[in-house]
Amino acid sequence: MYWMYNVVVKDPGIEDYVRETLSRYYGRWLVLSRKHRSNSYNILVSTGEKTSIRLIDPITVHIQIDHRLMGQRFKLAKIIEAGRAFLRNHIVWSDTYKLGSKGEILEKYEIKPAYDVWLALGEAYHKLLLSTGLNPPINALINKRFAGEHYVYDGPYLHGKLIVPDKGYTLRGVKYRSKVYESIDLDEILKKNNDTLLMNTIVSRRFLNSLGKPDIVLVSFSGGKDSLVVLHMAKMHYGEDMVRGIYVDTGVDFPHTRKYVEEISMKIGLDIDIVKADVDALLPKKGLPTKNNRWCTLRKTRAFKKRVKWYKKRFDRILVLVGDRDSESVARARKPPVRKREGYLEAAPIKQWSTFLVQLYHLKYDLPLNPLYLKGFYRLGCYICPALTALEKHIMFNYMFKELKDLYWFKKFWRKNQ
Repeated sequence: MYWMYNVVVKDPGIEDYVRETLSRYYGRWLVLSRKHRSNSYNILVSTGEKTSIRLIDPITVHIQIDHRLMGQRFKLAKIIEAGRAFLRNHIVWSDTYKLGSKGEILEKYEIKPAYDVWLALGEAYHKLLLSTGLNPPINALINKRFAGEHYVYDGPYLHGKLIVPDKGYTLRGVKYRSKVYESIDLDEILKKNNDTLLMNTIVSRRFLNSLGKPDIVLVSFSGGKDSLVVLHMAKMHYGEDMVRGIYVDTGVDFPHTRKYVEEISMKIGLDIDIVKADVDALLPKKGLPTKNNRWCTLRKTRAFKKRVKWYKKRFDRILVLVGDRDSESVARARKPPVRKREGYLEAAPIKQWSTFLVQLYHLKYDLPLNPLYLKGFYRLGCYICPALTALEKHIMFNYMFKELKDLYWFKKFWRKNQ
C-alpha cells in the first residue's frame, strides 16, 4: 500500500458512502481509515448541517458535508478536492506569510483546487510587475486564479492583480492600493514555515518508504524547481550512489536551462544524464508544434524511456520519480501518486505541494532556482513550446529578446506570435 493520503471516518454510518466515493474517483490512492496518521495527509470526513472545510494542522484538514448530500459521491469527491487544496494553499499573515490557519486572513484570498500560490522572488520579477503599473513589495505573494488573474499581495492586503490574457502577450496590471511593505523578508518566511515544511517533507519521505527498496532511483529532471526538489529529496533519502537524474534536451531548450542543469549536477553532487531528443532535427519537416499537435512531447517521452530501458538492462527494480504537482493542472491532480509503467514504478512524492512550499524547500537547502523563474516564468519548457502563456511570451519578447534573437527557431516562433 502506498501511503500519502489517509481519509479518516469515525462515524460508521457514513463509512460505506465514503468508501464507495473513494473507490469510484480515487482507486486505492486515498486510504480509508478510522485513525489519524502522523506521517500522512489526513482528511477527516463527517456530516453536519452545512458543508464546511477547516484546516486542523499543516497536514490535516476536516471536511464536513451537508447531511442532505449524503449518497452523492460526486459531491463528496469535489469537497475532498477542495480539502486537499486547503492543505496546500491555506496561507495567512503573521508578521509574514505562513502556511496554516493561525494568523490574519488575507484580503479577498481564495482557495480552489486549480489555484496556486507563490512568491514573486527577486528584483527582476519585481521589475516585471512594476512595468504593468503595479508597485508591490519585493517578494510579493501571488495567488494564481482562473482567467489569467494573478492576485498580488502586499502583506495581508490585496495590492492589485496581474491580468495574463489568453491571446497575445501584453500584460495588464490593476492596482487597488498603494504599497505598504517595501520587501517581504525571506529569512522570516522560512523561519515561520520551517515546521510546516518539515511535516510535508516527512510525509513525502514516508511515501517513498512505502514504495519499497529499488535497485536504482531515476529522477525525471527538467531543470525546473519541482524536479530539483525531488532530485535533492531522493539524494537525501536514498543516498547519492542510488540516484541518477535524466534530463532530455530537445535542442530547442532555453540555453539558460542546459547551463543550469550542468551547474546543478555539480552543486548537489549527483550525476545527471543528458539525453538527446530529436525535436530540433524534425522541426524543418514537422514545423512548429501547436496546441493541437504537440508532436514534440512524444519525442521527449521516447528519449526518456529509451534511457530508462538502458538502466533496465542493468537493474531489476527501477523507481522513477517525477515532480508532478496537483496545482499545476487539473489533469495532474487526477493522476494517482504512483503509476505502474512497463518495467518500472513511477511516483510523484510532492504531488500535494504548492509552489510556495517548493520555494521554501529551495530556500531551506540553498538550492538555486533556474534563472528563468527569477525573470517571472511560472513553468519551464522549450522556447517554441505552444503551452507557453502570455506571461512567458511577454518576458521572452520584451526582456530576453537580445539573448534569444540569434536562435533560428526562436525567430520563427517570435514571428508567428506577432
